[in-house]
Amino acid sequence: MSELSNYGIQLTAQTIHAKQFEKKMRGYNQEQVDEFLDEIIKDYSRMQELIVKFEADLANIHKELMKDKEAFDYFMIKRRLEDLEQRVFGEKRETLRPRVF
Repeated sequence: MSELSNYGIQLTAQTIHAKQFEKKMRGYNQEQVDEFLDEIIKDYSRMQELIVKFEADLANIHKELMKDKEAFDYFMIKRRLEDLEQRVFGEKRETLRPRVF
């Protein structure tokens, strides 16, 4: 699994689920808090899955690009041109043609 701390992510779905809070008089409705935390855990788990998937996809793309040096050079030139276009035309240009990764 991806090392999420590399992205500044310190919590996992498991640490959120295991977190215990003290009970006090006139506190929050525990059932509502638990339901909301369950939603957060689901989203957090999905985010972690997506990070792992995207890292694997990126590694596969990189591996494929490295098989063909000419294709890799073309990709890098295109990427540099897109970066220059964004600097010249600004954010509006980006909305007209999404960046190719």
